[in-house]
Amino acid sequence: MKLEFVEEEKMSEGNDNSEGQPFSCKNKLTALVVDNGGVCRIIQTALLRSYGVETEAVETGEATVELIAFGATFNLIIIEILLPVLNGPETARQIRNMGAQSKILGITAFFDERDQQEFLAAGADEFIEKPLSPEIVIPIMREVDN
Repeated sequence: MKLEFVEEEKMSEGNDNSEGQPFSCKNKLTALVVDNGGVCRIIQTALLRSYGVETEAVETGEATVELIAFGATFNLIIIEILLPVLNGPETARQIRNMGAQSKILGITAFFDERDQQEFLAAGADEFIEKPLSPEIVIPIMREVDN
């Protein structure tokens, strides 16, 4: 299987005051955005990078599993529930079974209690409804940066 990086460029430094929400990382933080929706993937990646989080993005669960299999590690992995072939919960389950210690955030456009339960049972730490916003990201990044 070939790795397909949607966003290969990584953010190096720089925290800003995006959307009026101050946050400054104490440590180098890394994130992976897994979303087959191009616009959503770009917005989520840009938001994380605006806070100085080194961020990669992929379109599929399979690419995520492959990254982890090759030794990639991230502080935070954000996974869309509706992915082709390998859906979000199954992606979370597989990478947890591979030993991934990342904080996993399941994300969806339409919140559903059953989807939340499925994602959490698969190993996600939290499950939220899109859009990803500073109000959601900053507390998570503070926790991860701990």
